[in-house]
Amino acid sequence: MSEQLTREEILEQAYRLGLDQLGGTLATTHAEDGTPYVTFVLFHLRPNGEVLFGSGTRPQHTRNIRATPEVSFLVDNREVIRSDWTAFNRVVIEGRAEEVARESEMYTPLLQELESKNKMAAVFTDRGILFRIRPRRLILMRGFEAARHIVDFEGEDAD
Repeated sequence: MSEQLTREEILEQAYRLGLDQLGGTLATTHAEDGTPYVTFVLFHLRPNGEVLFGSGTRPQHTRNIRATPEVSFLVDNREVIRSDWTAFNRVVIEGRAEEVARESEMYTPLLQELESKNKMAAVFTDRGILFRIRPRRLILMRGFEAARHIVDFEGEDAD
């Protein structure tokens, strides 16, 4: 039986996993036909569970988010599977993606956070759009544990 983690422990473990990964999998709903669409994006997972990533104005996932902002985001350490399946950890963030306007007082500090993790991600983002996923739920899964460690954000403001 696995241990029960506190909200703070779940967020801390998710954050640490995010620090070790440059990219994650963004799942959106296809704007044209409503089917699922997934893509790889460079990202930064904030300590509060928010996800930052950038995109141009033309990619499919940008069109999808503009049509249906509800998204799911996967961060995992799948590279460990070759040597130790029991160390395979993953985090799923379910939430709503929003564009951060350049005029917003949050734009520069958020872009700097993204840049501190990956300079190229910030360069591409500054030429396009900065997105922030506001989490509704964060799910941490560790190794072979049956437990899913969940943080619900409903009704909260993650700022």
